[in-house]
Amino acid sequence: MYSDSVLYTIGTALNRAHDNGVDVQILVEGQWLTGRVAAVDGHGVVLHSVSAESGAAEHSVIRMGSVSAVRVFSPAPTAQPLPGGVTPMPMGTPWENVG
Repeated sequence: MYSDSVLYTIGTALNRAHDNGVDVQILVEGQWLTGRVAAVDGHGVVLHSVSAESGAAEHSVIRMGSVSAVRVFSPAPTAQPLPGGVTPMPMGTPWENVG
């Protein structure tokens, strides 16, 4: 049995990229910033990169509210089988499922 519901947010994408050491691009005010997530929490993200001009290490601190999109350089997550005995939540509006 599979669950067909996925909540995949910008925060989730950044956390997974951080946990797996995957490069990302983050869209901030129309500008794509590229690098590796050094830290992330509910308030912001620290993006580590290497300057194209000087080759020096640098980092950006980005407020989560300013992030419009994230591009993650890895395959998208896939549905995982639910463990035995687990039933997915019913679909529909809450009042439809009240018995």
